[in-house]
Amino acid sequence: MKELRYEVLKWAADLLTAHHRDANIGELLLQARLGLTRTDLITGLREPIASKDAEWLRRSVEEHVYKGTPLQYMLGRAPFYGRSFKVNADVLIPRQETEELVWRVGEWAKRYAPDLDHPAVCDIGTGSGAIAVTLGLEHPDWRITAVDLSEKALDVARENADDLGAQIVFCPGDLLCPLIHQPFDILVSNPPYITKQEMGGLDDTVRDYEPHLALYGGNDGLDCYRKIIADMPLIFSGRSVFIAAFEIGATQGNAVADLIRRAFPNQIEALSIEKDISGHDRNIMVVLQTKQG
Repeated sequence: MKELRYEVLKWAADLLTAHHRDANIGELLLQARLGLTRTDLITGLREPIASKDAEWLRRSVEEHVYKGTPLQYMLGRAPFYGRSFKVNADVLIPRQETEELVWRVGEWAKRYAPDLDHPAVCDIGTGSGAIAVTLGLEHPDWRITAVDLSEKALDVARENADDLGAQIVFCPGDLLCPLIHQPFDILVSNPPYITKQEMGGLDDTVRDYEPHLALYGGNDGLDCYRKIIADMPLIFSGRSVFIAAFEIGATQGNAVADLIRRAFPNQIEALSIEKDISGHDRNIMVVLQTKQG
């Protein structure tokens, strides 16, 4: 007699809960395996499940429970801003809170640079390309350049851009180094910002699988911000204002804002520490006056 979907999902939820994992992982895996929406899965809970699908689900749940393998790496996909992106162990898994950074960049561009035609935008530390590709698709007139130190990450980002139809220029290199003396109007970055102390306390699904190159930001987590902020004047277009948008750690808002204030004491038009949907500091937004003459 064949198992029913709800039986194998109950087994999954019980095992996940017993090991302090997300009890919904089983549902998400089975949805992906069967190509179903959650509504379709729930309404068909009493339908039989093929033995090969049940076996796959058990293996996948056990891999997550006992090894900590992230769901997104097992599926090879991660959702971001309503689209599906390829991910693997060479790139950071896109997070929901980073969607807010993408949204804010567009809002600040409309507010502070409404007359800026075809702005040149750089995404520093692009990883999977989620930010760059999304900005390119949401703002077709923007000219997007994406940088990453990892060639393997850039391979994933290029594939995502091709799959989703985004026109992005990809550059290998360390932060702003490959862009020096090229003119840009907007910079967006979700750089590594985990501190040395925080690295040891990360969940095993992050610590043991996601690339440390994309996580570790030095002793205080601010190394990349210091380098980017110091080099920003070397990419100013000079034709209007310059907008920079950063994702930050939940305790880093004031520290990153102070780095910006010290670097540009007389150029700041607007500077804001923005909170995420959970109420934590998550973005730093700044508008700098750079127009020459």
